[in-house]
Amino acid sequence: MKKTIPSLVLSLLLAAAAIASGGIPPVNVVVSDKGGKAAYKGATNTSGAFATSKLQPGNYVVQFNSSSADLKGKQYAIVVSAGSKKVSANVAGDKFAGGGVAMKVDVGAGLNITGQVAAQTGPTSKGGKKMVWIPKQLGSNVAGHWVEEDSAEAIAAKNAGVLSTQDVNRMQEKMSNPSDGR
Repeated sequence: MKKTIPSLVLSLLLAAAAIASGGIPPVNVVVSDKGGKAAYKGATNTSGAFATSKLQPGNYVVQFNSSSADLKGKQYAIVVSAGSKKVSANVAGDKFAGGGVAMKVDVGAGLNITGQVAAQTGPTSKGGKKMVWIPKQLGSNVAGHWVEEDSAEAIAAKNAGVLSTQDVNRMQEKMSNPSDGR
């Protein structure tokens, strides 16, 4: 149950982001098994979501691509899940056309793969650069704070393992939805 609630919250946040941004153009989705055989071919719906039918247990690759010019120049969050197994990534829209985006997910017995592509709505600086959250460090009197993603402080935090992609995603969602009480 504990694993289901964060997945549900993340799915709802991505759905809200997709609705708020007016949706995204369809993105082609191909799910292949470890032998490269296509188990699913389709496209995301108007809210950026897709779902396969139940699949055989095993490792699968989920590929996303699109030639839509509307995706270029924007940032997107992608979440793919099979039961409690979840994979997420933040990608530039240009990558969908430039070879696509691929993610691996492990599927258990009797499960399907669901996923969503949503426009990213995290905080940006005045110059339009993406911001990341640096959490308060143990033993420091400096509170958690936002810095530009390519700043020396952000790079040092990533290299030291202080800042993970999941931390960034959670904080950006929290800042984008300050009234959700988290």
